Amino acid sequence: MITAHLISEIETFASLRGIAPATVTSRGVGNSRLYHRLKNGKSCTLDVAERLRAYMAENPPLAAAQSEGAA
Repeated sequence: MITAHLISEIETFASLRGIAPATVTSRGVGNSRLYHRLKNGKSCTLDVAERLRAYMAENPPLAAAQSEGAA
């Protein structure tokens, strides 16, 4: 369940940024294979998930960053 939610977060972020999900994991935690491993039923540590979520929070999609700046 937690892994499925993380996959969804990665895919949403990637879609909004116009990049591949594997690029998100590569930039976020230095592991381009992580996304495919998660999709294939593997898991990751909580530390890795937290680092990945921190990367996505610190690098919001351009549209989100612009709308926050306009408020």
